[in-house]
Amino acid sequence: MPPNPLSRRSLLGYAASLGCAAHPLLAAAQGKYPAKPIRVVVPLGAGGGVDVICRVWGDRVTKATGQPVVVENRVGAATIIGTQFAAAAPADGYNLLYTSVAMSINPLVYDKLPYKPDDFVPVARICSVPFVIVVSANSRIKTLADLVTAAKAQPGALSFGHYGVGQFSQVALVMLMNRAGISMLQVPYKAATNAISDLHGGVLDVTMDASTTAIPQVKSGRLRALAITGNQRIEALPGIPTVAESYPGFAGSSWHGIFTPKGTPAQAITALNALSRKIIDAPDFRAMLHDAGLIPAGGTTADFQKFLVEDVRAWAKVVKDNNIRTE
Repeated sequence: MPPNPLSRRSLLGYAASLGCAAHPLLAAAQGKYPAKPIRVVVPLGAGGGVDVICRVWGDRVTKATGQPVVVENRVGAATIIGTQFAAAAPADGYNLLYTSVAMSINPLVYDKLPYKPDDFVPVARICSVPFVIVVSANSRIKTLADLVTAAKAQPGALSFGHYGVGQFSQVALVMLMNRAGISMLQVPYKAATNAISDLHGGVLDVTMDASTTAIPQVKSGRLRALAITGNQRIEALPGIPTVAESYPGFAGSSWHGIFTPKGTPAQAITALNALSRKIIDAPDFRAMLHDAGLIPAGGTTADFQKFLVEDVRAWAKVVKDNNIRTE
C-alpha cells in the first residue's frame, strides 16, 4: 500500500513549518483563557484522519496560546467510548471532544447510548470529509453509471463493503442505493483496510472510503474512483464527478468538529471558536486540507449548531427508511 499523505508524522511536520504567529484575539487574553493545558479526546484511532487533523489543530492552538494541547485517543464502540468519556469530563473549558459524523448518526441507530447529544455544546466545525466511491482498478465498472447499470441488471448480486451497521460508510451507500433505485449485497468489515484488500483481490465489488485514504490508492492506480459523495468536486481528484452530478441534491460527507461538555464557560467557547476560525482561514492550513481532499469549514458556533440540525435530519430519513439499527 502506498504511503498515506495524511500520516501523522508528515502532517505534524508540515504543521510545524507553517509558522508560529500568535492569534491576536487570544494574545490579548493571555492569563484568562487558556491558563493551563487543554485536553482533547479523539474517539478514533491514532494516525487516522480525525486524529491527525486534530493534532495539527492542536499544534496551532499551542503556538497561538503557549498552552499545550494534549490529544487523548479513547477508541472503541463506533466512537461511543471516547464520546462517553468526554461527556463526563469537567465542563471547565479544558476538556474537549474532537469527533466526526458519528455524533449525528449514532443517536439514530443505537437504542441506548451512555450520553445524549445535548450533553455537548458545538464549538467549531473544522472541515468536511467527502468519501470516494471506489472499485478495483481491474473492475469492469468504469463509472458511477456503470455501477448503477450493473446493479439494476442483477439486483443484490454486486457486493458493497462497509465498516459496520450504522457506520457512515453504510448509511451513505444505502442513501445512494435509494436514490439510484438499486440494491447490492452489504458486507460489513471491522476495518477499512480489510475492505480495501478484498476490493484489490476481487472479492468485493465496491466500497467507499474517506478522501484522505482513498486519494493515494486512486493516484497509485490500485483503485478506480467512481464519484465523490460531497456536494463539490475535490481538488486532489479533479476529474472525478460528484454523485450529485448524476443525482441532484445528493450530499453525504463526514466532518470534523470540536465540542465541549455542556456547562463550559461561554468565554472558553467563544475563544476556542475564534481561534479555530483563524486557524481554518489560514491559507496554508486550507491548502493542507485541500491536498488531503478535505473541505475547510469554519463559521460561528451558531453555524455549527444549524449544520448539526440539518445533518441529523438528513441521516434520520435514511436510517428510518431503511430500518438501520444496531445494538
